[in-house]
Amino acid sequence: MVGASVVVMMFIAACSPYEDRFTGNYQEIEIDELQDEAVAVDLFRFGSDVRAVVRTYDIASSVAREEPFNSANEVHCRWTRVAGFNEDERSFSLEIPPTVRDEQIDLQGVIDDEGVLHLEVDEGDSEEPRELSLRESERAPNSDCATIDDFFMRIIFDDVDDNSFDPDVYELRNPVFSFLWVSVEPVTRDGVPVYVALNDPEPSIRLEAGAQFDVANNGLRRHLSVSVPPPSERILVESGQTRYALAHFVVIDDGEDEEGSFSWNVDDEPIVATSLEEGIPDPEMDDSITGWGRALFFVEGHLDELDDELRHHLDGLDEAEPDRHFYIVDVFFINDQVVSLRLPARPEAERPVHRRVPVQVTEEHLEAGEVPVPRLFHD
Repeated sequence: MVGASVVVMMFIAACSPYEDRFTGNYQEIEIDELQDEAVAVDLFRFGSDVRAVVRTYDIASSVAREEPFNSANEVHCRWTRVAGFNEDERSFSLEIPPTVRDEQIDLQGVIDDEGVLHLEVDEGDSEEPRELSLRESERAPNSDCATIDDFFMRIIFDDVDDNSFDPDVYELRNPVFSFLWVSVEPVTRDGVPVYVALNDPEPSIRLEAGAQFDVANNGLRRHLSVSVPPPSERILVESGQTRYALAHFVVIDDGEDEEGSFSWNVDDEPIVATSLEEGIPDPEMDDSITGWGRALFFVEGHLDELDDELRHHLDGLDEAEPDRHFYIVDVFFINDQVVSLRLPARPEAERPVHRRVPVQVTEEHLEAGEVPVPRLFHD
């Protein structure tokens, strides 16, 4: 779902946006020569409330430093929550809410008599907050910051009566649930075009022994509530006027009882559970299909911005919500190639957004030594 921009535009329209003397576009001053980023704040104050868009600009190159706040240099924007504004002290405390990738950021701001915004930025992962000074520019404050919220869902491990391994076949060590984003990149080798596989298991969550990891029965149980952010730039694929990505729901068995982030050794750490299965769900379907299941399809923009070739692989386009960004889809494949995705119908009061996916253990990939999941091949 597109984040706060639409809501705030309604808020602005109802409140005479530029009459308040503190509302404005504030740009960082005293930029250090070694600094590779600059910050600007679009501040909106209405009565006793205030909210802001915090923008980051890449100024690493000499060309960018000539006009640091040119829109072409902008690399990131995030909305804060609404908070109160202290009229007497001309101060505020704002929060940028956390995501799966980013910690919460706390902002303490004071506007002095000369109109300079003194901002203290606490990013959570640093010992000391950053102190910035920003001066109001002639540019009007801009509420355009279309962020995509994390997608919340539930992974179900007890959808079947027995979701465990025979210990004579395989013994689970340290299972990790992952959103496995997969893609292919066409490259040319010795004059021959080939596809190179890209894999990004993010985010990954360790399953807790005694909770989702049923140690006594060598299996998986209960459920896992998770949220997933938009995929990384590395995995996004251009299509038409937007970009897309595909993720599989998998459990990988980590060979080490590690703490912190998960690093996947594909050769020694197999996929032990997925949301995919062999065969077809309907005997009337194309019998060349070798398997099907559930996957997560991400579209950065709108479905109608995808090119015709990719849209040809999507079933249910007319009934789907065009700008939901995250879609739990039925995926159908032949060996390692996805041939079609079935989009969910537009949510209604009695049919909310589908957020539950069953994941079952499988012996199919225990000796794979590779990433044996189907991909959407698309030039």
